[in-house]
Amino acid sequence: MFDYVWDQARLLFDNIRQETSDRGLLPLLEPIAPFNRSPLLLPLVVAGSLISLIFLSGIAIGAFAALFTALLALYLLLTEVFGVSLELHPFPV
Repeated sequence: MFDYVWDQARLLFDNIRQETSDRGLLPLLEPIAPFNRSPLLLPLVVAGSLISLIFLSGIAIGAFAALFTALLALYLLLTEVFGVSLELHPFPV
């Protein structure tokens, strides 16, 4: 199983290396058709997509931080105020 996953990952990296050997990573940042037709708008489309990617990543990180803070507050409320505890015991053998 691990050999199969390793072979697939190696093939993926080999294909990426082969595709990016001529022009580097630039083709991965270029938009697909029909958005790549105008040479004047191409940098604007790329810049807009990168800015939106960074912006949405920031929103996702902020949402994760809010979730973590809410879960921490809920844990503190349940344990310190209400005295709820969760104990896990192994099954008897």
